Amino acid sequence: MTNQDSQTTATNAISNNTTANSTPTQNQQPNNTRSFDGNRFQRPGGFRGNNDRFPRPDGRSGSVGQPNRPGNRFDRRRPGGNRPNNRNKEDANSLESQVILVRRITRVVKGGKRMRFSALVVSGDRAGKIGFGLKKGLDFQDAVAKATKKAQDSAIKIKLNEVSSIDFPIQEKYKSCEIMLKPAKSGTGVIAGGFLRPVLELAGIKNIYSKIIGSRNKISGVQTALRTLQKFEAK
Repeated sequence: MTNQDSQTTATNAISNNTTANSTPTQNQQPNNTRSFDGNRFQRPGGFRGNNDRFPRPDGRSGSVGQPNRPGNRFDRRRPGGNRPNNRNKEDANSLESQVILVRRITRVVKGGKRMRFSALVVSGDRAGKIGFGLKKGLDFQDAVAKATKKAQDSAIKIKLNEVSSIDFPIQEKYKSCEIMLKPAKSGTGVIAGGFLRPVLELAGIKNIYSKIIGSRNKISGVQTALRTLQKFEAK
């Protein structure tokens, strides 16, 4: 081989190497660009956000390190922690509710008047369990539903004797209302009126004498009646 041929061969080899180094192949991408894999942009070779770097054991899409997914450090809930309390539901279903008072209330604000509804509800199982609730709502049904739930949650258990009456006479005063209760023998019935009668009937009292002294306001009267019956709470 002559000197001219060897120089030509060396020149062609250098030019081929320069072309191969300067032109990326089909599978090779520059390091300063990003590619789109259908889910999110990622750099070639993968990084923390790459879904293919931490594959899920069940084969689904997404990485193990994403929050709100089973098997990651963000999901610390105990098994059975959100189990519903069926006992409270059964107790609430066994209680009978009665609406004592519903009134429309208005509050004056900067933009005008804001109207709401206030409901007073008494709940009981007619077997010694009684409670009341006073709540406000945007409409009639909302107020009654809130008051009913409050009455069922705050119900107390009172102790009754063999003739479904109280054990001893009592007189209780709360705010401007005063209530007197006296036990009665079998066959007497419920001697009560106004807001006090449904409270005693839902509590399961069948024989009793009662008298309302002072204010006839239903809200303070029901509160006084519950405070009076609370003296007979079963322990």
